[in-house]
Amino acid sequence: MSNDAPTSAPGNGSGQAVAGFELVSGIREAIVSGTFDPRQKLKFEELRARFGGSMGSLREALLQLVSEGLVRTEANRSFTVAPASVADLNDITELRLQFERQTVTDAIQRVGDTWEAEIVASLHLLVKQASAADGGTRSQARPVRHRRFHHALVAACGSPWLLHFRGVLFDQAERYRSLGRLYRREPRDVVVGHRALADAVLARDVALACELSELHIRGTVRNVMANVPELKAAVS
Repeated sequence: MSNDAPTSAPGNGSGQAVAGFELVSGIREAIVSGTFDPRQKLKFEELRARFGGSMGSLREALLQLVSEGLVRTEANRSFTVAPASVADLNDITELRLQFERQTVTDAIQRVGDTWEAEIVASLHLLVKQASAADGGTRSQARPVRHRRFHHALVAACGSPWLLHFRGVLFDQAERYRSLGRLYRREPRDVVVGHRALADAVLARDVALACELSELHIRGTVRNVMANVPELKAAVS
């Protein structure tokens, strides 16, 4: 979903469509990686300095992200990053589990060497990124590679709509994951879990892949709850 370019754009050429897609992608990655904090006001002047674009194209990009639930509109026509809350995270998690189970099941039932090769390649890149010591920095590289790997696992499911809605939920969950990494003091070994998930999918073991996927997602949620101050305070 969220990685798909818009089918059309205002103006008189594909160049504007590409520019609009790049604006949406850039702002989305900044939010998902934690570069922009929850509830942070998105000021047009600052966005133009960082991403370029006109006031009109920035407004269109922000409205696209409003539709994805990553940005909120305010009464004075300003925009802010969506807030983070325990209720929101729990809602995202339960829905995401349903979509992950369905997409991974459907993907495993469809064979393809290209699909398998992308899983292996994306896992390799994710492991390399995980080994890079960026501590609690707001790196946008990690969410990109993390998304690529998890998308590779389910990309062969055969349903563009299913992948679309799964992608919306994944980006929402990834934003919380990035927040958890920012506040976490101790390093977390994410390589073992991702390798096990890839192995289960490549082995065409539906039951194990679904089980590991749920364990992976719920483990991330527990980590986020334990480290993000706003969420930790809400459940203590």
